[in-house]
Amino acid sequence: MSDVHMLTGAYALDALEGRERTAVEAHCAGCPTCLRECEEFRATAARLGMASTTVPPAALKGRVLDIVRATPRPPPWRLRMSGLGRRLRHRAAVRLLSRTLH
Repeated sequence: MSDVHMLTGAYALDALEGRERTAVEAHCAGCPTCLRECEEFRATAARLGMASTTVPPAALKGRVLDIVRATPRPPPWRLRMSGLGRRLRHRAAVRLLSRTLH
């Protein structure tokens, strides 16, 4: 089972079943912080559900695409390298953290 603290958003959206749902409910019964977090998630979801949509002006799409086309982008090899760098830094951080905690 996942860490209960990581499940509060899913619980608030009624997206959990079985053991995970039961675990979050039991935890929230004794943890006012997580209970408040679930209530805030529910309130936010309700507000988002009531949001209205508007149709943007027809010219907006063209202006946005023009800006995107004019924005310089790094070459593809650089994007791949930056992703590799992020993964390597993440792995190093995880190893360092696990050594620190043990």
